[in-house]
Amino acid sequence: MKLSSFIKRLKNALRLQRNNPEKSTLDNGDDVLSEEVTEPDHTDEIPRSKLNRFAWFIYGTFLVIVLGGAGLLVGWVLVSAEKTIEKRIAITPAVTVDVLADGETAPKNSSRDKRKLGDQAAEDDSETTIANQSKETKNTLNNSDALVGIIFPHITEETETGPLPVIAPDGRQPWLEYSRGFKRADRKPRIALIISNLGLSDTYTKATLELLPEDITLSFSHVAPRLKSWVREARQKGHEILLDIPMEPIGFPKNDPGRATLLTSSNEVENLNRLEHIMKQAGGYVGLLGTLGTKFMLHSETFLPVLRSIKQRGLIYVDSRSTSRSLGPELASSIQLPKAFNNVFLDKEPSQEKIKNKLDELERIALKRRFAVGIAQPLPITIEILSQWTKELKTKQIALAPITAIVDKQSQR
Repeated sequence: MKLSSFIKRLKNALRLQRNNPEKSTLDNGDDVLSEEVTEPDHTDEIPRSKLNRFAWFIYGTFLVIVLGGAGLLVGWVLVSAEKTIEKRIAITPAVTVDVLADGETAPKNSSRDKRKLGDQAAEDDSETTIANQSKETKNTLNNSDALVGIIFPHITEETETGPLPVIAPDGRQPWLEYSRGFKRADRKPRIALIISNLGLSDTYTKATLELLPEDITLSFSHVAPRLKSWVREARQKGHEILLDIPMEPIGFPKNDPGRATLLTSSNEVENLNRLEHIMKQAGGYVGLLGTLGTKFMLHSETFLPVLRSIKQRGLIYVDSRSTSRSLGPELASSIQLPKAFNNVFLDKEPSQEKIKNKLDELERIALKRRFAVGIAQPLPITIEILSQWTKELKTKQIALAPITAIVDKQSQR
């Protein structure tokens, strides 16, 4: 029920109460007419003044609620209207257009010109990116083509992932075809020096090529970034080339030479796949240098299949003898694989005194056994000492020879 209807009915009730007359009754018991005045029951009657006050209270309360709410609404609008308008302006997209006077032209830095400049910059960036990509592609192609003229087709098997050495149909073998000329009739004792782990440092590799004579054999890491280019340069300077073959050392996998490492825990197929992967990284080499391998070199069951594969490719095997108990030389002899093995590590302790002492030891072995092999790293101190030592060697009646001039010459006793 609405409040206005309630108030109207309440007023009507008050009006009826005011106009109600006193009631008269006849007593029919004794046929005596008697007039009895019945007084109203004031306990159930609501005084008029109280009802009026109650009605006005309800009405006033209603007005207060209505007017108070309207006042609050008006007050909120007055206080917040400015902020609300500012927010609406802030979020409303706006375009500012400069109005030009008659004959006036737009400035050069207008939005249209900026858009043109942005488009031009994007085109320039695109051309720069394409140029860089072309340069990178050219460098990659140059590295891939670096072996052209360095590897011989008649002893090369071309595969999708790289060249592999192979014995020619007429029996010619890569290790002899790629060998450096040497006077075999020279009866002087021979020393072959091998610099291993080349190609990983451009600075060290460049110094090796510039400062050391061509009779020193160079062995490259198969993960060298510019391997083919380095091999090409080394071959052009007259060096014989080997590739390092990482073999499982004691302490593997904590001491891990890399993913292509030959492992005693791998089966024959896995190890031969790794060996083939390494051989495909370059070309023009005479053989492979077994490095590390303090564990692998002691296990004939995993070592022998690798040596057989090297023989089938017409290469030589050089054993670094990381352990004096290596089975490499013995196993190679058992299958008639052309071989050589290391006698002295020259710079395990890279100091001038220690390196010179090791060179003296190498000379004594050569004078006693007529053939000796030394292995060194491309360290600056090593390269400096070897550069001087090779010049002095000519006065000592000892010949500096490439590794192929030592093959199958060393005594294993």
